[in-house]
Amino acid sequence: MKMKGKIFFGSMLAVLLLVLVPTTGAMQIQTVEKETSLSLLTAQTMKTMTPEALRTFLQTLVKNDPVASDELQSQMNEMDTTTIATLTKTSSNTMQGAQSTNDSNQTVLEKIFWKIYNYRLLRFYVSILIYAVHPTKLTTLRVLTWGIKVLRITELGVLLGFIPSNPQPPVQIEITFSQDLANKTLTVTSVSPATVLWSDIDQIGSGHCDPLPTGTVVAGDQLTNCTGFIILRYIPSDIILGYFEFT
Repeated sequence: MKMKGKIFFGSMLAVLLLVLVPTTGAMQIQTVEKETSLSLLTAQTMKTMTPEALRTFLQTLVKNDPVASDELQSQMNEMDTTTIATLTKTSSNTMQGAQSTNDSNQTVLEKIFWKIYNYRLLRFYVSILIYAVHPTKLTTLRVLTWGIKVLRITELGVLLGFIPSNPQPPVQIEITFSQDLANKTLTVTSVSPATVLWSDIDQIGSGHCDPLPTGTVVAGDQLTNCTGFIILRYIPSDIILGYFEFT
């Protein structure tokens, strides 16, 4: 119950921050590097990322911050020099002593592992959303802190066999938009793949546009009467397609 309470509190805090945190100018995050794009690094896609991909993302995030970059490198060096036995023992202690090797307790261990994993993943995802709308040293540190926690438990999951070492990559969805502040519109400029449906896209955030078009998403489709802070999300894989602000 304690864990569920923390997860609920973290989720509510994320929603409040997304609504209340001020933003300046229009902001849209599109894919730059397939493995490290904020728009593709979601709760769904993170579950298929290898430890190497997570390391790449964190290194890219802090590459312009020497202090954060040094801290990340130090943490990763520590992970590299930690023995499997020590890592397993530390995580087992965190999991409240569930260290039995029989089938029943192994199942319990796996359940506890996934509770901790999903909680850390949620906090990491929330940190990324906050960083995306309000990038500061503090929000960068928040992403780094939870990113390292996710990296540690992901590496442990691979060692224990709970997480596959070579997961299948998620389907990549990329849609770019042109924003017209004067006419309060968003126009699709490109879409990949060509089979994305508008019914699989929703609007979240504190703002909204008119009801989305229907059918397949194609270049030239337009969202009208947009107001406030808008987030467009691809529902099947929980990918954030863009962040936009209208005044």
